[in-house]
Amino acid sequence: MAPLPKPFSLSASAIEAAISEGRAEEAMQKLIAALRADRDDRAIRYLAAEWIERIALPPGSAKALRKGGSELPDEWLDISEMVGKLQSDGNTYEAAVRETAEHFRYSERHVQRCVADWNAAKEASRDYE
Repeated sequence: MAPLPKPFSLSASAIEAAISEGRAEEAMQKLIAALRADRDDRAIRYLAAEWIERIALPPGSAKALRKGGSELPDEWLDISEMVGKLQSDGNTYEAAVRETAEHFRYSERHVQRCVADWNAAKEASRDYE
């Protein structure tokens, strides 16, 4: 059976358009105004529920609200750990990146991105300690 269509309303359509165009702040303001003014309908409540499901994202992350959030690169943890081990063995960052890129057969830029994502995750985990 085909799924039932989403509820539709003009106000929800305007909010969805703002989200898809990357204007997340404006969309949030319109959604809050509709809910507070008690003008909400099924479509607005449905949209609010979708937004709440994705709220664990950082503020202003319009791309993620459009369901286009970026994913981590392939083998990012293994790559980052290898770079860290090579550096602790006395290699420079550039040499460690080059050797890791050759080992995993990725570009040096891919390896650098993996290390940057690993460092960002490490910093984020310190916020929760």
